Amino acid sequence: MAKRKNESPVRVEEILQDLMIVQLGLAGVPQHTIRQIVRVDMNRVARIVTHLKKYGVQDAKV
Repeated sequence: MAKRKNESPVRVEEILQDLMIVQLGLAGVPQHTIRQIVRVDMNRVARIVTHLKKYGVQDAKV
């Protein structure tokens, strides 16, 4: 099977959005504000931030 060349940029963009959601979630930014900043669906934000809370990820204070 041939690889689809147009899939890579979309995946990179999605990964970067997920990383931004994680970082904002760790910073304590409210979910609705994260949704407005990253411009994604609220379900996606809730799914990612819920995992942070579920596994007890603490804020990394420097």
